[in-house]
Amino acid sequence: MTDLITVTTNPPDLARRFAAYPEKLQQEMERTTEQALHHVVGSVPEYPAQMPTAYRRTGTLGRSVGIGRPPDVFAVRRIGQGYKGVMGSNLSYAPYVIGTRTQSAVMRAKNWWTMRTAAERAAPGVIRLFEKMSERLAKWIAGRAL
Repeated sequence: MTDLITVTTNPPDLARRFAAYPEKLQQEMERTTEQALHHVVGSVPEYPAQMPTAYRRTGTLGRSVGIGRPPDVFAVRRIGQGYKGVMGSNLSYAPYVIGTRTQSAVMRAKNWWTMRTAAERAAPGVIRLFEKMSERLAKWIAGRAL
């Protein structure tokens, strides 16, 4: 698994069914994608235990990815027929500490988590959020057909 969480709606043609109601679909997709990002932020692990050293952590990285405050990067964007939610840190050293493909061997040896860890922890909840959205939209469109 990568640090991406991909959700496909069920039924798969839900977006096509909503062609006549683009505003409603956009509203639900943006809202649910934002909820999903908040869920991912809530899935970010705490710092691993610090090994004995004179260095004292500042907590800056944790705050930049949302531990105790909004993350540095938090955005919902429309891409083609879908939406993309992005969250993370703008710190220059973040890729070497928590990057999925760029984490340094030193950080790995110290048991630092990666963005993949957060994505894996969040995936079931994110999928549930979009399943609930699909159910809401299906009920909404069924009510419009009455």
